[in-house]
Amino acid sequence: MALNSARGSPKVDNARSGKAAKIEIRRNILAAIGAGEAHVFDAFAGAGQLYRAVWHEAASYVGCDQRYFADERKMFVADNRRVLRAIDLAAFNVFDLDAYGAPWEQAVIITARRQLAAGERMGMVFTEGDGLAYNGNVVPRAVAELVGINGKVVGFHRRRDQVQGWIINAIAARMQGVVEKRWQAGKVGGTAVNYIGIVVSGAARSAAGLDNRGEGISANPS
Repeated sequence: MALNSARGSPKVDNARSGKAAKIEIRRNILAAIGAGEAHVFDAFAGAGQLYRAVWHEAASYVGCDQRYFADERKMFVADNRRVLRAIDLAAFNVFDLDAYGAPWEQAVIITARRQLAAGERMGMVFTEGDGLAYNGNVVPRAVAELVGINGKVVGFHRRRDQVQGWIINAIAARMQGVVEKRWQAGKVGGTAVNYIGIVVSGAARSAAGLDNRGEGISANPS
């Protein structure tokens, strides 16, 4: 499914073009983990559209946003990076990183502080908008840290989907896990925003295969 380019878009809680894909990916994650076992940390919680669409069904939910919203959710009103460095991440097995730009700085913090036990499963959701940086052959610092690339790389934007695979595998490996499932919606390459969901299993590398191609999303943009 191709999504509209993010270039020139305002910072909104949910781009209309991606809302259906975002919801479907989160429903897949919730089904894979099990609603009764899912403990969600929503790092970019916003006004709560995705909470009301999906995450309210989880066993527990904690959101984070720099804005205050007067609703029923349990929320941190703070910079999510500071919160992720301060709280006990072992309390959560689903991390929603619906960033306005790129989610990898938050992912680096999570991987440093949250290890998976053998057989444990975790869901992670990413909204990835690094296309503009890649088109300028710029490797964001968090991406460089995850995949071991520094500075500028000529033609980097042409390998965006492959780079996403490297990033996701690095995230799983840092948590002592492997990617069990992956869903993705969005245009390969270019500047379009991509929506990605993964389930990571804490297991020996030989116990699970890795497929960077992911599984397609059938939801139409709304």
